[in-house]
Amino acid sequence: MVDVRIDTRGVPKGPIYEEAVPILHRDALTAPDATDPTSPSEGVSAAGYRRVRFDVDTTGSTGLTALKVQLLHWNSAAEKYFRGAEREFTEAQLQANPVPALEAEVRGGTVFLKLVSATATSLSLSVYATVS
Repeated sequence: MVDVRIDTRGVPKGPIYEEAVPILHRDALTAPDATDPTSPSEGVSAAGYRRVRFDVDTTGSTGLTALKVQLLHWNSAAEKYFRGAEREFTEAQLQANPVPALEAEVRGGTVFLKLVSATATSLSLSVYATVS
């Protein structure tokens, strides 16, 4: 059950959201991922949380004209990651916002943000994750 605040009359005010500290999920990526990760330790554990926000920092890249990422979800029974939603960013989108954010509902799972493809003169990006 979600914790809720109660006003002076005993009426619920709404859910309580605790601020989570962002963590560095992936650092200084210079090429797309050739394979999927093989261990849950490579992902972000959202145990006890519902969502994960990924902040993708592309400001270290030059000439970035296309970027595609994909959410992977760890399946403990199968002991491997399964592929989820993909998101593509165009050159115009990346120029307008070189630090895009993505949110995913993960319901306590372990997730990994895979770099599927990128077109750049020089690629250097980092991914931060915040659970909520």
